[in-house]
Amino acid sequence: MPAQSWNWSDWTAQSSAHQCLLEFLTLDIQNSPEWVQHLLTQIAALETGEITTWTRSGNAYHLTFSPQNVTIENMAGAAETIETISLQEFKAAVLAWQHQIETNPF
Repeated sequence: MPAQSWNWSDWTAQSSAHQCLLEFLTLDIQNSPEWVQHLLTQIAALETGEITTWTRSGNAYHLTFSPQNVTIENMAGAAETIETISLQEFKAAVLAWQHQIETNPF
């Protein structure tokens, strides 16, 4: 889905993992182009095999990356389920987020 036609409401309705990813972007990445670029750099390293795993903790979420999947853990809600989403879906959302903050800063 091209970033220009990205619909966050439709996307997050797919699963709770999709919703958690949007919350991560909103609360932990926010409007930071630098943090978005850091995510994309690490994703590229996973895709090329330069690294095999990577973790990132933010304000509200802890993520564990592998070449196939990303697990998303809400650090504030101990009773919440740890969610998993494919690395490719995660990357698509990050690219859409990047487009959004570059073209429509909050």
